[in-house]
Amino acid sequence: MTHEMSPTGVAVLLLLAIAIDYISIGPNWLRDRLAFLMAIPAVYEGFNNSTADHWTFQRLTGFLEWALDQPILSGAYIGGASASAVLGILVFAVWLYGLGAILPAKFSARLGRIATINFPPSGVWAINWRLWIVAIVLGLLGDVPVAWVGDLTQGTNELLADIMSPIPRLLLGGN
Repeated sequence: MTHEMSPTGVAVLLLLAIAIDYISIGPNWLRDRLAFLMAIPAVYEGFNNSTADHWTFQRLTGFLEWALDQPILSGAYIGGASASAVLGILVFAVWLYGLGAILPAKFSARLGRIATINFPPSGVWAINWRLWIVAIVLGLLGDVPVAWVGDLTQGTNELLADIMSPIPRLLLGGN
């Protein structure tokens, strides 16, 4: 994995996203979208392929393997499903939720209910936990899905990293 930002740039982008969300800079519709779109590449660049990433993947696939091995699924064809493939589809579902949360509601006429999803607004001096959970899942596990679903999730992370990487450089100079 090649990084678009220096470690300092990642820290700056992550702290800036937290500050925008926590201090409630700007109107809700803009603040949540901006913090979310900054958080994903910061988590992706800062933690992807790290010990935290591997630990998270192992715990989630272990849980899914355990769930698929339960006696209630004994003899069921679905019990043989690949835990990592199931996790990949779950990550894609989170990706769709995040996409719906950043789409303007006026797109619902063409795209349906997905465009009506939004992150519930948080108050001043509060973190929007739903936004951060989705951003962390996408940043850490966006590379789990495979095939075209994986291309979408991984490509989104890389595109956001490319788009957001100039922000720390603009704020700090050469970093």
